[in-house]
Amino acid sequence: MLNLDREPRRALERFYLLYSPLWMVVVVAVLVSGAFAEWRDLGHMALGVGMALPIWLAPLFLERHRPLQQRYSLKTAVYITLLSFLQNYFGTPLFFRYFGLEYHFPVTLRLNGTPLSLSFMTVAYFSTYFVIIQVGLRYAEGFLDALPTPLLRRGLRLLAAALLSYAMALLETLFMANKYLAGYFAYGDKEHMMLVGSLCYGSLLFIAILVFVGIDEEPGQPTPLGDVVWRGLGANTLVLCAYEVYAHILSK
Repeated sequence: MLNLDREPRRALERFYLLYSPLWMVVVVAVLVSGAFAEWRDLGHMALGVGMALPIWLAPLFLERHRPLQQRYSLKTAVYITLLSFLQNYFGTPLFFRYFGLEYHFPVTLRLNGTPLSLSFMTVAYFSTYFVIIQVGLRYAEGFLDALPTPLLRRGLRLLAAALLSYAMALLETLFMANKYLAGYFAYGDKEHMMLVGSLCYGSLLFIAILVFVGIDEEPGQPTPLGDVVWRGLGANTLVLCAYEVYAHILSK
């Protein structure tokens, strides 16, 4: 069972959930106004870094009674940032090849075909996604605790994590495929991306959330920052392995 009752975790959840509507309003305003179409590298990078900055600054203000490297907020920020950049670089090519993903933003700063600014923006996205799924899992466990066997509880917990991850991936796909991004962002086949592409993306979130909820999970046994980095690298590797399986299936 997840030990999610400690104050540092709850405090960070509150912070991420309070910040989520703010970055969403900013993104919607930028899209509706069409301002991003006039920006170049500097404007897009300013937006991306500005969205990630609250996640990175949170450890300076939360858990101030602890050394910085022991703060839960720092560990999650490191994990989210690592996942965001590695997956944008290594994971996105799957969506280029098999789902016709295209970026046509007026920028030159790109890493492996993906605008660099999107990696910074993903830090904000993932902070919201992971916390929503974590809270959802805690809510689900309120029902799972009544089940008779640990094996059944673990199985249903994994199923809940998978369903929440797929739902989150599907919601992002629906949001990104909007008229305001026409000509700058597109999928080759929207329906295929929604059904199958969201399964691939949902696998990323599923693997990532299992590691995320494990950070500082055991009472009195905080996860060392170095272990968080290694777990993040391991999660990224598992995601890329899953993508290779999907690529093999999709290429047939």
